[in-house]
Amino acid sequence: MAGLNTTSTFERLDQRSMRLATTVLLSAAWGLGMTATAGELAPDDKGAARQDQAASQNQPVGQNKTASQIETALQIDTASEIEAQEVNLAQAEEQQQNDDANEIANEIANEEDAWRVYLDLYAFLPLQTTSTTTINENSTTVDVPLSSIFDTLTGALTFKASAEYGRFGVLAGVNHAANAASASTSYIRETNNPLRNQLGLPAVLRQRNIKVKGDVDVDVDMNQTIIDLAMRYRAGAIQKPHMEQGSTSFVGFAGARLIDANLSTSVDCRRDRTVTVDGVAVNRERSRRLERSASDSWGNTWVQPLVGMMATYAISEDWQAFAYLDAGGFGLSGETDLSGTAQVGIAYALGNSAQASVSYKYFGLDYAGGSGNGYTTSQSGINLGLRWLFD
Repeated sequence: MAGLNTTSTFERLDQRSMRLATTVLLSAAWGLGMTATAGELAPDDKGAARQDQAASQNQPVGQNKTASQIETALQIDTASEIEAQEVNLAQAEEQQQNDDANEIANEIANEEDAWRVYLDLYAFLPLQTTSTTTINENSTTVDVPLSSIFDTLTGALTFKASAEYGRFGVLAGVNHAANAASASTSYIRETNNPLRNQLGLPAVLRQRNIKVKGDVDVDVDMNQTIIDLAMRYRAGAIQKPHMEQGSTSFVGFAGARLIDANLSTSVDCRRDRTVTVDGVAVNRERSRRLERSASDSWGNTWVQPLVGMMATYAISEDWQAFAYLDAGGFGLSGETDLSGTAQVGIAYALGNSAQASVSYKYFGLDYAGGSGNGYTTSQSGINLGLRWLFD
């Protein structure tokens, strides 16, 4: 419509310009005709001609004045039409901008008021895993480097899933791992005597330190499952593989963390060993009782309160930086009860619905139930992830 109005204005300007040019030409022609007529009069008629000329001197002036008035009126009319057209164009552009802004706002509102589902699969490759198992106040520590992780890992399942409608949603995560580790040593010094609670033994065995010289094998089996369930709320932009550069997104969540842990240790003193208590040899029967007291199993399931957050920053349309933190326990389910995760990394878009990530991650768990049993583990290393968005 704006193009048609402009063309129509130009056509009217051309028509008025033509009329103005015609008027000026007619006026000029009329003046020239009057001059030529005066030159062709006979000498005898000069006096009459001069009278006619004197009588008609005001005629061209009036004609020129009329042409000037017409020209001025045309200019004023044309300027008014141009100004009105410019106002109409400005109003049309402003209306178009308002319509575009409203359309974008409606698209954002429609996108917000929709379901989105995220599925994250990841592989955690800890460079170092340190676990300490305490059963009946007897502790066994096992360090597993990344080079041996697949030798001790007997099972694993790790994923996260979340659903969001608008800015509110739910989150669930599963982290399951089963490990079996063994250690052998030729020297152990037990500060906490595992026999001190055996009332049938002499006091010298229950109160003093025990030294085992020879080959001793220690086996530790661990089965750990962690399940997170939480409500989440998002502030900022929607988390997508492609985000506008400079946009940010923040997700906070609160819920519960369920932990199921089963631990067992086995100690075997080989036949070529020598067991002494402060230099006094212990007979075979007492060595067997030592083995039995140091070999045991423990299992527990407990629930922790859980809080956490995840922040995302769009470095570019395809690249994102993110940070993740969570903490659970806070000493509510035992003498010691604390778990937490810290993670920072980058992600790259694989199309419109998938995203790959690499990050550095730390996870720690510390629990003591108050009966001489407990479990502590810490892991840190590389985390490889793959996310899908369904919307």
